[in-house]
Amino acid sequence: MIESGPRCGSTPGLDAPPRLKRALARRVAATIAAKLALLIVLYLLFFSPSSRPHIDDAAIDRHLLPTR
Repeated sequence: MIESGPRCGSTPGLDAPPRLKRALARRVAATIAAKLALLIVLYLLFFSPSSRPHIDDAAIDRHLLPTR
């Protein structure tokens, strides 16, 4: 008896038509690009040097040694 179903150990999707593979690759690339853009925006909003407070030696001295 010969079965016409998928073979054991075969991965579904490897035998997919090229059009579906291109669509999947395009979707994965768009998702990665969107995540990268979101990470860049979050960095610029919260972690960039322009959003850090300026602290000089005198300010640290005033904060740590207020009894002077």
